[in-house]
Amino acid sequence: MAISDILAVRILEYVKEHELSGNVVMLGRQRWVGRRRKRSADMFDKALAQYLPGVSEDDLRNSDDAYSETFFRKIGFDQVDSMDISHFENASIVQDLGGELPEELHGRFDVVYDGGTCEHIFDLPTAYRNIHKMLKPGGVLIGHSPCNNWINHGFYQICPEMVFGFWEKTLGYEVLECRLQPLLPMYAHRSIRPSNPNQTGVRPRIVGNLPNTSTILDYAVRKPAEEADGEVRVYQTDYEQRWQAAE
Repeated sequence: MAISDILAVRILEYVKEHELSGNVVMLGRQRWVGRRRKRSADMFDKALAQYLPGVSEDDLRNSDDAYSETFFRKIGFDQVDSMDISHFENASIVQDLGGELPEELHGRFDVVYDGGTCEHIFDLPTAYRNIHKMLKPGGVLIGHSPCNNWINHGFYQICPEMVFGFWEKTLGYEVLECRLQPLLPMYAHRSIRPSNPNQTGVRPRIVGNLPNTSTILDYAVRKPAEEADGEVRVYQTDYEQRWQAAE
């Protein structure tokens, strides 16, 4: 799990354009990779000049290890935590995200960053509902999850239907962004947005040509200020449309 130049740009965009701050938790202690190749490095340099003028890449690195706490502090967060199931990378919070969440973690964070953790958790619905519990009202989940050409990377590849069917339709989150982001630097500028099934009534469609390379689902969703009462069942959006039409 690492924050590359492309992913750092997307995080910067979300944080600055939506004025995010306060307490952030990384799911898994994210490593800092920074710039790697010319096209994505140019993209990174432009984002730094726009959002953090006067800050260099070296300023974003931890001084004593390869992780990303300094990056999150520099972009505007007061408290930076990391969460993992064990101490193997010295996460500040040791917690099984697929298990029962203790009360002290409820409503604790302004931002949760999933930089590639949830696909490794077998009890994925539990992990997502725990993220929901950890966020403050109005808090934001930023997700960078494997979506295409990541077979055997984890238990799951996460698709746009999860954003629209679970986070938006079921839990009432506001979708700030949802796009498919190729990770190869040569395709860094070719992110593609899917259609929203809650608007079209059919499954998400890819609007444009997606390069045949490893692609992540890059999304951000905001928790509503007031939650709906009770536990809500989750159904795929287009099937709900069919069921309602048949009634």
